[in-house]
Amino acid sequence: MKKSKQIILAVVLFITTITQAQNSFFNNISEENQYNTYTLFSESETGYFKSKTKNDAVKFKIDYLPTGEGYKLTAIVDEGVDKGDVFVTSDVSSKGNSCVGYPYESHVYGQYSYVSIDDYVFVLGGLSKDKTSFKTLNVAFIKVTSPANKKGKKPKKKSAFLAQMKAYKNQAIAASGNFGSDYKQLESENVRKMITNYLVAMKAKQDGRTATQIQSDKNVANIAIAKKAAKDAKWAEAKKYNDSVKGTPEWKELERRKKLNEANYQGAQKANMVTLRNTSGSTIYVARGGSKNRGTKISAGSSAKWNCDQDAFIQVNNTTTNSKVYSKNTVCGNTITVR
Repeated sequence: MKKSKQIILAVVLFITTITQAQNSFFNNISEENQYNTYTLFSESETGYFKSKTKNDAVKFKIDYLPTGEGYKLTAIVDEGVDKGDVFVTSDVSSKGNSCVGYPYESHVYGQYSYVSIDDYVFVLGGLSKDKTSFKTLNVAFIKVTSPANKKGKKPKKKSAFLAQMKAYKNQAIAASGNFGSDYKQLESENVRKMITNYLVAMKAKQDGRTATQIQSDKNVANIAIAKKAAKDAKWAEAKKYNDSVKGTPEWKELERRKKLNEANYQGAQKANMVTLRNTSGSTIYVARGGSKNRGTKISAGSSAKWNCDQDAFIQVNNTTTNSKVYSKNTVCGNTITVR
């Protein structure tokens, strides 16, 4: 499995940056800039984090409701041989996901959570029930602020060969632990304190929201409701159509023929087989004459099917004897007793 696809994020916490006027998680994330991706973090006793792996850079794509609320975030690999692949996506209308707290988005369900602060997007594990602390830092996306990105220019397209060469270069850099200046800045930050202070501040803002702001939660929740209603309607329409088809003379005739064919098949099978019932009180084996293979086992009190057009002999120690228990093409479709 490719590295870029190894992260499974079942659920997401959407919270916003303190420095943004509206504290909007989605508004704080750029869809134009690349974000470098770092994983496999270890933490010092004082709250500083260090990554072991740098993955390919990604770009984010955000989907919004007509009422303005963001509801889906997708990170798409934007370099290397995996360019164009989805690194991770989270849709709040999917089962197990939700996004509440607009305009100070947050989420309290599940194993993973997103937090967006300034140029960072963090993926956290083990968010506390009161949403003010977390256990682990799983992924850090850091916005790339190159001159080209600052001016809003699109980077020049690279050939597949150059893209692969860059990927190899990034792998070599990662192996040396030199992840670049943006990562060095993150490494110098007390990330534990940064995120915790942020969670506490956002929780206070969420608790003080107005009724108008809370309406946005309902708009987002309605996505899942609408999806279920659409699915139920589609299922009901399909059932209605199937029921109408099953009521036609053509369908009934088809079903009659199917049952007749099955009955004929079962009858033919029965006519081609004979049932051998073992009443000897011990397990026996039966085989064709001269057979060198282990025969058909018939436990005491049990029965076995046998081809009607083949003789059957008792077998002892994988050797077929001359003791015939059935003569071919006799009593086909019936049962005979083996004593």
